[in-house]
Amino acid sequence: MRKVACEHCVIRDTSCISDLPADQLAEFQECGTSAIYKSRQVVFHEGTPVGGLYLLCSGAVKLYQADRFGREYILDVAAPGDVLGELPLDERETYSTSAEALSDSQLCYLPRERLVQFIQVHPMTGVRLIAALSSALSAARRKAGDLALKGGEARLADLLVRLVNGAGDATTDKTQITLAYSRRELAEMIGVSTETAIRLLGKLKRKHVLEARQREIIVTNLERLTRLATHGSVEAS
Repeated sequence: MRKVACEHCVIRDTSCISDLPADQLAEFQECGTSAIYKSRQVVFHEGTPVGGLYLLCSGAVKLYQADRFGREYILDVAAPGDVLGELPLDERETYSTSAEALSDSQLCYLPRERLVQFIQVHPMTGVRLIAALSSALSAARRKAGDLALKGGEARLADLLVRLVNGAGDATTDKTQITLAYSRRELAEMIGVSTETAIRLLGKLKRKHVLEARQREIIVTNLERLTRLATHGSVEAS
């Protein structure tokens, strides 16, 4: 995997730097450091001091917390364009989650001091960062609501729909995309045990919306899966 410069990034138009002209984009790149993270490489650890924000340029990164027994609970899976981390006023604050690359990923690290200086000169970038962080907060609240109001099958269907929509590109046939997540990871993302996740995958397979074999999940009917995620049911086969 090779690093891609900001001016050639495919998600630039939908990110917090979408309105920056070429000269200001060069200033922005000087604020941060871009790096490639290999699959399963940790980006930052929960409880370590917050040094700045991360902008996910490509790939996928999971945000998770661990309990005192070392068990991990996945809170979200970040997609390209997402902003990771926090930017508190108190410099003594620490990261509230850990972040780990699920696939080879490119991230841009924006140190706090340099980012603040850039925003003071280019305030619209700060507004877009606030919008991105607000979107992440809304997603966290929506997930909390789903855990309380949706059944496990609907939560799994909703997760698979979001993973499918975040995969590939505009030309990809999204009715059949391979999602290389382990059963344990899927279980952590919807708040159930691994055994329950396996059982729920079996139910979705019998409803002919996906195929599951070994570590791969192939969504075969995205339309029906979306109806199940939204309404909790699909028509009989």
